[in-house]
Amino acid sequence: MAKIAVSVVLLAYLFSTTDLAALSGRVRGGDPLLLGAAAALYAAILALSTWRWRLLLEAQGYDAPMGRLSASYLVATFFNNFLPSNIGGDIVRVRDSSQITGSTTASVAVVAVDRILGFGALYFLAVVAFVVGGPVLRGLAGARALIAGLGIVFAVLAYIFFRPGTARGLMAASGLARIPWARARFEGVQAAVHVYREELPAVFMAFGASVALQSVVVCYFYTVAQALRIPLTLAACFLMVPLNVLIQAVPISFNGWGVRESVFIVYFRQVGLPKDSALAFSLVGAALIVLLSLSGAVVWTSRGAGEEPSPT
Repeated sequence: MAKIAVSVVLLAYLFSTTDLAALSGRVRGGDPLLLGAAAALYAAILALSTWRWRLLLEAQGYDAPMGRLSASYLVATFFNNFLPSNIGGDIVRVRDSSQITGSTTASVAVVAVDRILGFGALYFLAVVAFVVGGPVLRGLAGARALIAGLGIVFAVLAYIFFRPGTARGLMAASGLARIPWARARFEGVQAAVHVYREELPAVFMAFGASVALQSVVVCYFYTVAQALRIPLTLAACFLMVPLNVLIQAVPISFNGWGVRESVFIVYFRQVGLPKDSALAFSLVGAALIVLLSLSGAVVWTSRGAGEEPSPT
């Protein structure tokens, strides 16, 4: 409930301080053909996401049919958009893939690596855009601090991954290794991570898929901007969108609503674009994703909603 309250308060404030006539006019004047193109890009996002998941499962030695994974990913996307949690969809994917791996712990490890690669690709795109984007983009509020802080986080994760024994040492130092349940789960995750250390080409391929995927996400939002006739450059999108998605990962609102719009308003203002444009851009881009994710509800219902665990 606290997350919903944060989103409601933020959105109420943004709407109360925005020219609603200009906002409505921009949304109503959107180009339907370009919005259709954005929907096609969203389909590509789902396909790349599923393929990356399959790569990571196959690196562990599991046969993972694309059709089965695609259906699961659609359901997961639906839950991600309609539950007040950023991990509801991940729970669905863990449940479904555990039927392939035979191990919930292994499935958790695969989905966690999948998530980390996705965030890593967002960070990579943000860094590249920051370096080549010019002084205006490099001056975006909080960009330097966020890139520096996340650089430390990803450096630590890389160190743990490439230095066997580091995680085990942390477990021992924390005392968790003395808890049988925690030790058993840790050993399962360690086994999966060890496989990825041995299958680095597959990991690098999955990271490449992540970069391609996140690039399509950026192009999706850029297409939405073009559909709404907002003069936002592609270079700006390649910095604004990844930074915003990374900020939304902090679970303080309902699936990013309110926070996403607030960040885009700050960024748009810094590149000389009005508040109504930022709000229209964010709302239409997010609403279209929510609308398209309803296909996951159809898949979930068709395969028997009563058989699914509650992803909460």
